[in-house]
Amino acid sequence: MFRSWRIGRIFGVPTELHWSFLLVPAAILGYSYEAGFGLRWSQVQWWSGITLLLFLFVLVHELGHALTARSRGVKAEKIILFPLGGGALIPEEPQRIRDEVLIYFAGPLANILLALLALPLLLLQPGGAYLIQFYLNPFGNLIVVPSPLEQILGITLAVNAVLALGNLLPAYPLDGGRILRAVLKRPIGERAATVITTLLGIVIGGGLVALSVSLGDPVLGLSSLFIISFSALELNRGWQRRRLARTVMKEVLRSPLSDRIYATDRVARARAVFAKTDAKVLPVYSNWNELSGFVEREVLLREAHRDQRVQPFYEAEFIAARPTDSLLLLTERIVEANVYGAAIYEGGTVVGFVFTEDVIQHLDRSPRRFYKRFTSPT
Repeated sequence: MFRSWRIGRIFGVPTELHWSFLLVPAAILGYSYEAGFGLRWSQVQWWSGITLLLFLFVLVHELGHALTARSRGVKAEKIILFPLGGGALIPEEPQRIRDEVLIYFAGPLANILLALLALPLLLLQPGGAYLIQFYLNPFGNLIVVPSPLEQILGITLAVNAVLALGNLLPAYPLDGGRILRAVLKRPIGERAATVITTLLGIVIGGGLVALSVSLGDPVLGLSSLFIISFSALELNRGWQRRRLARTVMKEVLRSPLSDRIYATDRVARARAVFAKTDAKVLPVYSNWNELSGFVEREVLLREAHRDQRVQPFYEAEFIAARPTDSLLLLTERIVEANVYGAAIYEGGTVVGFVFTEDVIQHLDRSPRRFYKRFTSPT
């Protein structure tokens, strides 16, 4: 779903194209086809040019974020461009709220500067005032015939104005929503700020969906659904973090099995051990009964022959923790290290294991318990 391809480094920032760009040529051909006339190549050239312009405007927007982040000492890992937008991947939030506001405002500001650059150039054209009125008013009527240059300037003005104003809406994950969340963090806390901006994202996104239906604008509709979906995901992510922060580790802790899997065991024996439990991942030990890593049930079923040793199929990397550690922080460590789970030690002895699968199931059971509480007969 998130596959992308590197196209190079722009001002030192790695830049990638999302796989959905493969749909762009089909969209161009679709817009260029006219019933009864077939494919109009002049329209193919026109829409290809418009696509390139939009690509450049979005790229400038994301470079604004990335380069400002770099100037504030914050790493911008890469830029990913989508047909309807893009994203500058900034793994760590700035420590100072001022830096966070500047980074997220830099994208819309870059589009505002492009619009302000096109504005006087368009005014200098014959009938420039009418052209500006037309391009900034989607319901207006064009009373002059623009030249190709005037069309480029008009589109530059209109698209960058829309990108700037649209991204400054106070709705997550738009820049305006991120700025609002940064400003609200200090007075009301990060949790409340996130809830407010994500709920605004859902409400504003819903309003934009209704507007797209009334205008018959599918692009606006898709963009609105993007806002709603990402707001809902972030809201759910916040709920999951709060749930994990309140969860005691013993709720997801798996006790060690008496029947152990050793790295030198045959796969057939390891499969037999898995058959006695519902675990999807189990620990693997050395011949000295020391924990060596974890092996996944599906790996042994799909990739291994029953007479092979377990050793080539287990992952030797894992996280170590204590029973008193925060489950939220431990889960984040597991995800960051990209491992199956963690071994929980107490007094130098392994007392159990925490696997990502068990954490996911625990989070999945929570809303079900909530639902049953209010739907069960009294």
